[in-house]
Amino acid sequence: MRWMLLVASAQAIGCSMFMRSMERPQVEVRDVTVSSAGFAGISGQMQLEVTNPNGFGVPLSGIDWQLSIGGSRAVSGKIELSQTIPARGVAPVTTSLAIDARDAIGVASTLARGARGYQVTAQVHFSTGIGRLDVEVEHSGTLGAGMLGQR
Repeated sequence: MRWMLLVASAQAIGCSMFMRSMERPQVEVRDVTVSSAGFAGISGQMQLEVTNPNGFGVPLSGIDWQLSIGGSRAVSGKIELSQTIPARGVAPVTTSLAIDARDAIGVASTLARGARGYQVTAQVHFSTGIGRLDVEVEHSGTLGAGMLGQR
């Protein structure tokens, strides 16, 4: 009985130490590109860089994101992932951005008025031994003419 109590106490202390020592991963938007725009919609990619400062791998489980162009919400999405960010490592993560034709009409009119500014907001989800950990990230930039298929 004493032995079981001692083991349970050691596990509780170990879990407590683990919870205090976990550092929040860092997420940075590296690039947002629009690869094509047409009657079927707009497509592109968002590239993230995820840094894990911990001495153990951290599983990346998903990303909820929203893209706004010219201050108007263009599209939002969710992707499920199963990628482990290595201990004290950096991993690139790329997700597709697709704006269907209905939403693309609104984006096209915003772009026709000369808007080129965009903002991406995302919530990156990690599955850890202590539960789900979410990291918020925001990124703003300007869409170039080449990115929009214009000359």
